[in-house]
Amino acid sequence: MTDRSSARARSIRPSATLELSARAKALAAAGEAVINLSAGEPDLPTPAPVVEAAHRALDQGHFYYTATPGIGPLREALAREYTRRLGIDLGPERIVVTNGAKQALFQALATVTDPGDRIGVLKPYWVTYAEQAHALGCEVVAVDCPAEAQFRPDLDQLEGELRKGLRVLVVNSPSNPTGAAYGPEDYGAILERLEAYGTLLVSDEIYEDIVYIEPGHVSPLRLRPDLEDRICLISGFSKAFAMTGWRVGFSVAPTWWSQRMGALQGHLTSNVNAIAQQAALAAVGRSDLVRPMVDVFRQRRGRVLERLKAMSGLRAHAPEGAFYLYLDAADLLGDGGYAPNVEAFARRLLDDHRLVLVPGSAFGDDRHLRLSFAASDAQLEEGFDRLERALTVVR
Repeated sequence: MTDRSSARARSIRPSATLELSARAKALAAAGEAVINLSAGEPDLPTPAPVVEAAHRALDQGHFYYTATPGIGPLREALAREYTRRLGIDLGPERIVVTNGAKQALFQALATVTDPGDRIGVLKPYWVTYAEQAHALGCEVVAVDCPAEAQFRPDLDQLEGELRKGLRVLVVNSPSNPTGAAYGPEDYGAILERLEAYGTLLVSDEIYEDIVYIEPGHVSPLRLRPDLEDRICLISGFSKAFAMTGWRVGFSVAPTWWSQRMGALQGHLTSNVNAIAQQAALAAVGRSDLVRPMVDVFRQRRGRVLERLKAMSGLRAHAPEGAFYLYLDAADLLGDGGYAPNVEAFARRLLDDHRLVLVPGSAFGDDRHLRLSFAASDAQLEEGFDRLERALTVVR
């Protein structure tokens, strides 16, 4: 059949992480013993109070359309919670509840950019940022965050790109894929430059509750409340509450921006699933449900770093947040190495050892692989055993 798709559609590549995860699941369904450490999906169950709230919602008949930007009680609860977190006075009119954080991100970008605008991303970047920018007909501008600088941005390069004109900058802290968590000094330097050039900021804070270092999570909105009219915060319930399949995200933005995002959502998906919204309402502010999960991730983080110490050829910075180990494989690439490039490295691990990691090329990087430790202890141990066996060929 003739491909009659648009240039915009042809510019969008499938998600590398979801594509790898799907291939791993297909192999597993065929009886293969696959260890999948590619997806950023907690293996832990959604907390019982959240599930119980969904059951109550079913019993109470929450079967119908809701207000497009979310049910009133959920938006009000989120406004109270983020007023507390950020130290600024927020009303529910500044909250839009979305079908996962991805939708919030897309709507945030779609409502402040026009085709041809330049969208800045910090490299390595989560693959979806670039693909959503392509879908909007925008130019992606990647600002380097070198591993040697603990994945902090090259401020001179950022300044140069701002000088040439950036409509919006997307920052993700804690970061997928690197695990870097920016502190006040990091954000202060970024915000100072954005302020000077009038650039908007989309702050992806989906991993905000999963931080292993002091002072914990730092939000640019709390750091610079005077810039709140140009900052959109994106978050959701998928990671910290193990609610990936429930699909509930949200944005916190100035009223003008939120109104535009809500209007767009009305023509895309209408409201988020009514039952899932009631479940999310039971999760808001429940740090007691989050802490046990973070403790599990912290223990796994320590274990994977210990396993890495005993391996030659791979190295990684200790992740400061999220649940990813970003493996530097530069010493194992090229002639005489394990593979000529990171994509071939990942393919060989899957083909020869049934181990799934994500190549850094998905994140605009040609020397790393991402390993998710949001998997069971048994899977992580077996995954590292397979990785160790794979690398014996180049010792």
